[in-house]
Amino acid sequence: MSLLGRLEDLSLTDIVQIVFLSRRTGVLEIVDEKGRHTVLFRQGLVVNASSPEHPDLVAWFEANKLIPPDSGKMLRQMEENGIPYGTAAVELNLMSNEDLSNAVRDRIIDVVSPLLHSREGEFNFILSDQVNPLDIEYDADALFKEGGFAPGKILGAADGEKIKPLKGLEESLKAGKALLRGTASAETTPASLNLGLGQPLAPPAPSRLPGTAENATDNVLPFPAREDEDAPFGETAAPPPAVPPAEEDPFGGGPAAVQTLTPPEKAEAPVSTTAAPQKLTYPPPDAMRGAEPITGDVPRQRSGQFKVAGGLFEVESPDQAYRNVVLFERNPLIRVAARRAFGKRGVKIVQYGSLDDVRGAITELMRSNSFFVTFLELTEADLHPDAAGPSVQTMMRLKKRNPRLPIVVIDNEADLRRRHALLRAGADLYLTKPSPARLQPGLAEEELALFADELVLFAERAFEQWEQFTGGFDPDAGKRFYDMAEKESLDRSFSVLKQLINELSNPNDIGQVAATILRLSAEYLDRGAIFMVGEAQFTGLGGFGITGDEEEMDSRVKAIRIPRKMPSLLSEVVDGNEAKRGKMRKTAVNVELIEKLGGVLPTEVVALPIMHGGRTIGILYGDNAEHRASIDNTTGLEIFLSQAGYAFGNAVFAAEKAGGR
Repeated sequence: MSLLGRLEDLSLTDIVQIVFLSRRTGVLEIVDEKGRHTVLFRQGLVVNASSPEHPDLVAWFEANKLIPPDSGKMLRQMEENGIPYGTAAVELNLMSNEDLSNAVRDRIIDVVSPLLHSREGEFNFILSDQVNPLDIEYDADALFKEGGFAPGKILGAADGEKIKPLKGLEESLKAGKALLRGTASAETTPASLNLGLGQPLAPPAPSRLPGTAENATDNVLPFPAREDEDAPFGETAAPPPAVPPAEEDPFGGGPAAVQTLTPPEKAEAPVSTTAAPQKLTYPPPDAMRGAEPITGDVPRQRSGQFKVAGGLFEVESPDQAYRNVVLFERNPLIRVAARRAFGKRGVKIVQYGSLDDVRGAITELMRSNSFFVTFLELTEADLHPDAAGPSVQTMMRLKKRNPRLPIVVIDNEADLRRRHALLRAGADLYLTKPSPARLQPGLAEEELALFADELVLFAERAFEQWEQFTGGFDPDAGKRFYDMAEKESLDRSFSVLKQLINELSNPNDIGQVAATILRLSAEYLDRGAIFMVGEAQFTGLGGFGITGDEEEMDSRVKAIRIPRKMPSLLSEVVDGNEAKRGKMRKTAVNVELIEKLGGVLPTEVVALPIMHGGRTIGILYGDNAEHRASIDNTTGLEIFLSQAGYAFGNAVFAAEKAGGR
């Protein structure tokens, strides 16, 4: 089970000593304004540490010129084959054991020294049964007689002076052991160890986290019915009054096609959805920017409402509209504990045992410009080291849509390498559930309550960060939040655009230009294909995505030839010189196109023109065939295509000229 807190409540020196004296194994992560720092423990001894500047041992070697300049790549390749960085460096005679031990100690001291007297930042200690040499980055038993460093060797003062013992060391150690077991009570926790778990502390400043369904190709939807053929793309339903009519689907890129969802029976009822007055306790004054705390019977002030997959959310007064939580958790006991814990803090929570329902709730929250915190339990598929499962895919898609929306991943047991991969993929925090052994009669209720309090603590921090980021509670704060995220996304798209254009070594090579366009398109679409527009036909140039069989999509697309004069999605784009998005009309050519792409039916398609000299010379086709989630906002992709049109046009003309010889 994880342990959350703030350095202002418990210093790094205290934490290191408590872990040492209780002989714990795990990783301590500290997040401050500079980023994420880690300290790795094995049986209480410090064995490694990392910082944003030097995330791994090779980076430290290179920064301190401890290895030849070209050796880093070789060490990383050996690590991929199961040999830790430090061990590999010694085996390759790049350094001696003594040099390695000094480098490890210097790195640990370099990481922890700035944090020793800091009171800024939050810590999260994650217990683990064991850590292996790959986690540690070297063989600690072979390098050190003791197997690591005791606190005195990395926290000691000058000239070997011993560090001062903790104030009230015996009480702190007792409380520390209880906290690391997740069983501490308020009575046994001294003031210095008051971590705010389950206590009404002011929400601290947080650390700074899209969704795809499980592979559902066996549950494809048909084309629109014959009577719908006059409307080649699905009409958008009128949105509810509180939703701006042009608001984009967060997992799509245009006006929302569906504004209401049928509430599934399996969804838990959200907290705080009744219109009757209820007693609420708002955050303390320092979290409200000078506002007085409000308690008592507060009537609901409705400013609108919107549907979610699990029921009806009431969008209330601006100072509460951003306090939303979405939880994916299949254990009903944890869902009940979470609902109670968040309900006590006046936080609206929807929770599900199905990721499809979670994605529906996320879509509606983003459509209404609402801030929210997401907690995602890892599924069995997410535990596979070589592929991202549905929860990880959901996290990555949501992060791509708005990186400032915080996401916590929840694991059944601590796995430090998986934690590292998840944090790199975008997770803001990695938590572990109470172990089954702790969920026995007599312990379960307390364990579940403590775990739920950890979720609440992170969410409260995220809510305070939202307030600081947007500058207040006014009704436009949510829109500002998403507008800023959209601007950041466009800035990233321009950076990628410049990089990709610079990579075009021969802008007259139609194959290279098409491959560059497809490379960026894969960031937005499940399946894609690019076509060159000719006088008589559309010619496939390449593609990506699933085909339903062993044949590569690129090979399939290059064999496609579509008549230009027959009704099709591609001919509609050329005739109007404009993008098409929505549902595909059922015509003979469209059906043939899907079959040639492998036969997997999408629920949403997009066709974007590539323009040159005022006419369409190419078309990028894309859909959501693999995951069937709404297509992300494609603004960045469309900007890229508008800039790439000149290079694509030159390549088309060069290809036509070469073909005419």
